[in-house]
Amino acid sequence: MAIEIACTVMNWTNYHMHTFYCDGKCTVEEHARQAIENQMLAIGFSSHAPVPFQSDWHMKQEDLKAYLQDIKHAKEAHPQLQIYTGLEVDFIPDVIGPGDFEAYKLDVIVGSVHYIGQYADGEYFCMDFTAEELARGLREVYADDVQAMVRAYYERVQMMVKYDPPDIIGHLDLIKKLNKGNRFFDETQAWYKEIVAETIELISNSSCIVEVNTRGFYQGKTTEFYPSKWILELCFAKNIPVTISSDAHHFSELENNFEEVAVLLLNIGYKEVKAYLNDAWTSMRLLSNG
Repeated sequence: MAIEIACTVMNWTNYHMHTFYCDGKCTVEEHARQAIENQMLAIGFSSHAPVPFQSDWHMKQEDLKAYLQDIKHAKEAHPQLQIYTGLEVDFIPDVIGPGDFEAYKLDVIVGSVHYIGQYADGEYFCMDFTAEELARGLREVYADDVQAMVRAYYERVQMMVKYDPPDIIGHLDLIKKLNKGNRFFDETQAWYKEIVAETIELISNSSCIVEVNTRGFYQGKTTEFYPSKWILELCFAKNIPVTISSDAHHFSELENNFEEVAVLLLNIGYKEVKAYLNDAWTSMRLLSNG
């Protein structure tokens, strides 16, 4: 992204990154130091927020204070970098959502859907863990009705946007993560495109920003970014703002494939992306290298 500060400086921003407080593999400080080395303009931390049930990849409630304190210390130690406080919050109807963390006065909230139902014993069905888990949930929760499962995912995204909107919608089409080669469903079929289009229409009437998330791509899980090009084309047609993120779980991933995303967005027609700078969301001119 380009910003005019005495001269034109080319920089990236990233508001979706994880630390060892959840399933990340590094510290807040390590992310900050790498961002400075990369000459990034701003970063925002978004470790997985605590959930009210057992999870080994979400932050523990008792660690939230220390997480926030670590970010505060990083801000004080590195005034040359804009550092923002956030969380990635799961949306589970009647259980948890972005609004549950309003009291923390966060700068940025990434809202995501990972859970789309419960097993008979009450365990939550996480649809992006492994292909085996997805197959189990499809069988036991949705009686092998793949359309019902996929619709349930997008209906939860729609509910979040409508009733508990975050700043950023995380990895909008995450349901495709384990669907490489259309293993579970065909992403080109009319029913899938219809439910996605319904979701995009709802987002267009909200203040939410859609992230272009590169993690599935650089991990080799997906052949496209989240969301796919055709979905980004729908977003552009509906004037939905976007931001670029890597969903970094290690400081080495802070800018993975950002230039490819920029070229993709420019080819679609986007001229600007959203960035959280100076404590507010602003539109920034997009170039192929920042």
